[in-house]
Amino acid sequence: MISEMQANGTKRQGESTLYNGETRTMKKVPLVSLAIIMMLGFVLSACGSDGDKGKEASTAPNAGAAKKPEDFKGEITVWKGYNDVSELFMKKYPNVKVKMDTPEKAEDKFTTALATGTGAPDVIDLSQAHFYKYKAMDGLENLLGAPYNAMDLKRDFTELSWDMATTLDGKRLFGLPWRITPMVMFYRADIFEENGYPSDPDSVGKLVADPNKFFEMAQKMRAKGHYFFRKTEEVTDVASPGVGYYDSNLNYLRNTDAFANAIDYAKRATQLDLVFAGSKEEQDRALNSGKLVTYFGGIYRLSTFQIDEKGNKGSLSENQGKWRVTTLPFGQTPGLGFGMYVIPSQSKNKELAWEYIKFAVTSPEAQDIFLKTADLSPYKPNWKLPAVTQKAEPAMGGQKVLQFGFSLMEKMVYQRGNPLDEKASTIWGTKLTEGLTKNQDSRAVLKTILDETEKAVSIEKEALKKTLGK
Repeated sequence: MISEMQANGTKRQGESTLYNGETRTMKKVPLVSLAIIMMLGFVLSACGSDGDKGKEASTAPNAGAAKKPEDFKGEITVWKGYNDVSELFMKKYPNVKVKMDTPEKAEDKFTTALATGTGAPDVIDLSQAHFYKYKAMDGLENLLGAPYNAMDLKRDFTELSWDMATTLDGKRLFGLPWRITPMVMFYRADIFEENGYPSDPDSVGKLVADPNKFFEMAQKMRAKGHYFFRKTEEVTDVASPGVGYYDSNLNYLRNTDAFANAIDYAKRATQLDLVFAGSKEEQDRALNSGKLVTYFGGIYRLSTFQIDEKGNKGSLSENQGKWRVTTLPFGQTPGLGFGMYVIPSQSKNKELAWEYIKFAVTSPEAQDIFLKTADLSPYKPNWKLPAVTQKAEPAMGGQKVLQFGFSLMEKMVYQRGNPLDEKASTIWGTKLTEGLTKNQDSRAVLKTILDETEKAVSIEKEALKKTLGK
């Protein structure tokens, strides 16, 4: 599938590429040696002296009496995130300045800064494409400890998002998640109805959840000139469980019946000619013309179908009111789109950094910004905001899309993240495409992927085992 793009690029600093889902492989980062060094540093830091802990605490926020926003003074540097959120923060905290000067390749520079001990911002927003690298690294504040005491917030977050922001050993919360969104199916309700099928989201979701009913419908509609997928690999994205490559005990997760079935579904889609291969421009034309009747992606892709208040048109906005959104075929509920704010231990103003993160993640003001681009929050108190419960989306025929998205939150399955994911993802994408192209046996494809992955990550895996005491 295509790479993640923020709907309003002028609002957000520095975009990055997703791994597994929106793209088949992650962008390689030429910092593997730094990552290994820092991963080993994690175990050393766990054995640090009380004196070291006291030294770290001296630069952390003061846990004294609650302060008013106007009592905070100073400056922080934030990499990535939304400029509009920073502007709102400065409006509420009038004596604070937020510098928003994200460098190119911000995540690479951040990793280097952690390794060298200098050059990190006060806050960075780590996306789905990068957060996994830091799950066994040192150099980030543990938000469970004093004075942050983020455990007080845990009950208000989804369990999944909290786990994703927790280190691999389960001992530290290294960030506060602000976004986690489900993967969904956008579909042409009018064309479904014209072909004798239900068009309302609930009925369509139930229909396509059954593989046999989905393929029966797709075959009949294909005979009338319609397609359902943009790539063969998209079928496996849609049909696979949302789990990653390794669990917290470093066991490989993808050599299962569920993934074998997903590959078989992709083969069947190819045999039935359900895939419309072509350039993005060709696929957009097919989607606008009704030749392609479904579109799979994170729910934040809603902006692609919208015409905003200034008249700016998304690339798939030609059929206003004719699209709807529902759950995926084959009954899976994977997530697609994750973000979290972290504070590096070298931050010079941790108190302001923590205030900024809490504001960005929990305040209704910030949520109003995020919801404009359908970036859904795992912070449950914001699920009942008027912008969620009252917003009817014209592009989707008045459907309450945000409310629908939040209804999937507790069902979602997501990749928890692991430092081994980068190599594993690359091998998965390459060998899966090869196996589908050659129409290889599904189990044989999975076995090849397993063997090559285990060989490729063997050194890093052993280092992680030592780090985690496994």
